[in-house]
Amino acid sequence: MKAAHKDRIVELVPSGVIFDCTLDRYTSFAIGGPAAAVVRVNRTSDLQPLLTFFREQQLAWRVLGRGTNVLVRDEGFDGVVVLLGDGFRQVCWTTDEHTGKTVVRAGGGLGLGNLSHLCADRGLSGIEFCCGIPGTVGGAVVMNAGAWGGEISQVITEVEVVTADGVVVLGKDDLHFSYRSFPGFSRFQGHGIVSSAVFVLDLGDGEKIRQRCREVMEKRSQLQPTGYPNAGSFFKNPPGESAGKLIDLCGLKGMKLGGAMVSSKHGNFLVNRDHATARDVLSLMRHIQQKVREQHGINLEPEIHIL
Repeated sequence: MKAAHKDRIVELVPSGVIFDCTLDRYTSFAIGGPAAAVVRVNRTSDLQPLLTFFREQQLAWRVLGRGTNVLVRDEGFDGVVVLLGDGFRQVCWTTDEHTGKTVVRAGGGLGLGNLSHLCADRGLSGIEFCCGIPGTVGGAVVMNAGAWGGEISQVITEVEVVTADGVVVLGKDDLHFSYRSFPGFSRFQGHGIVSSAVFVLDLGDGEKIRQRCREVMEKRSQLQPTGYPNAGSFFKNPPGESAGKLIDLCGLKGMKLGGAMVSSKHGNFLVNRDHATARDVLSLMRHIQQKVREQHGINLEPEIHIL
């Protein structure tokens, strides 16, 4: 990165810049080479001019929430990684006077699991399935995150996106989701960042909601691996199939390649067992895809993003 670019970034975000920063500490996989810069932004008013600068100088950039659902290559990322700070972790609660439902505006940098527990404490039902999902609200929106039969698309009514040209609000009619993706966001890919999202939730029995959250957390603990760094579900489930089951039927559970391993607990989790590199993980991914294709005629598509 040019010295002039570094100087300008520091001017725009004076208290939150690290140059030549390895990204393993920012990902749940604990894998990743260096980024040219990591920038933590706390306010929308700081984010817009930063995105303007990136566009003007044609600098590559990528927002990173909690670093879940992402694998950073060993050579790193020759650009700027943007982190959303405290100003993007706020929650605002209001009541819809027509329906009586609770309207929750959550910042894009807020942990999705944190939001689900905050809602449970207020007796709000609708996002219990989010308990234990380690990503942020912004990442969950872009991925249409889901678990146990629930999806973000079922409870979201508005998304706010910050771009170099200003703030864009996507209403209900603009929110076109599909399985583990948000096609309606494609026009903002590489141009905008989800700064907040609005959820509409029902008031329910607080204790029953908290119990449901506990059940979801317990189920997650029983079925998904703990103890090794990972990026969550690695492959998308093919229509009518379970990626984990297909991998299991191929006899791949517990398979190791370098420091990477297919979890012996759940086939759709690749874990960093012993100082794995991104190369190890990608080689293991390709081997799994080949075996599933050979034995079942199905192409597994990664759910994680590869940076």
